[in-house]
Amino acid sequence: MSVKRLAALVLALLFLTGCGGGSLAIDALDKDRDFGAFHASAPNVAEANRGYALVQDALECYPEGFAEQWGRVNILLVSSLTGEEQFSDGHFAGFTQRTAKGWLMVLDAGRCDAGTVHHEIAHILDGILTEAGALTEADWMAFCPGSFSYGEGNFEDYPDFFADEYAMETMKEDRARTFEDAMLYGAGVYEDKPALWLKLNCFAAAIRAHFDTTGWPEKTLWEQSLE
Repeated sequence: MSVKRLAALVLALLFLTGCGGGSLAIDALDKDRDFGAFHASAPNVAEANRGYALVQDALECYPEGFAEQWGRVNILLVSSLTGEEQFSDGHFAGFTQRTAKGWLMVLDAGRCDAGTVHHEIAHILDGILTEAGALTEADWMAFCPGSFSYGEGNFEDYPDFFADEYAMETMKEDRARTFEDAMLYGAGVYEDKPALWLKLNCFAAAIRAHFDTTGWPEKTLWEQSLE
């Protein structure tokens, strides 16, 4: 067994032990692989360790037991993640896909950061909520400009409604970017942007309504951004 593979397996065991119930698993890619429009290579040990630490630190920002309600989540650490869309240089920090058994989160272990992890977790939460009917398109569009359509327009025309230009691409990216910034910057992040505050409040309310919040703090980290 290679040193890289052994390190990845040790990380996976540590991660499963720390999460309880084994609903999340983490591993490192051991050879080049295509994921539809994406391509990735195997990370080295240093990259894998970096990626594991980022994921572990990010998960500690969520209420205890919350991750166990997400179903089966497999987190795969990779290197040199490239794709055909979105970024002019072709490089990605991560992406999330729905699978037959749950969720696959792929992270470029050398490129991703805490924001990437929170962003991809937001995609999982979004998927769970929309599939359950706990968050609808109408709910969200109520806080967007009446004339706006995703994939169109310039950020300069709607600076108070979106986190950045990328958030204007799709509703899913809008939700993920809104949640990501709330996790990163906390209280006051949307103080001067009431539309974004309302979007985050909408997402937070859907989370509270759908998931079992027994034992949660009065305000989660993302809800502190609503203060």
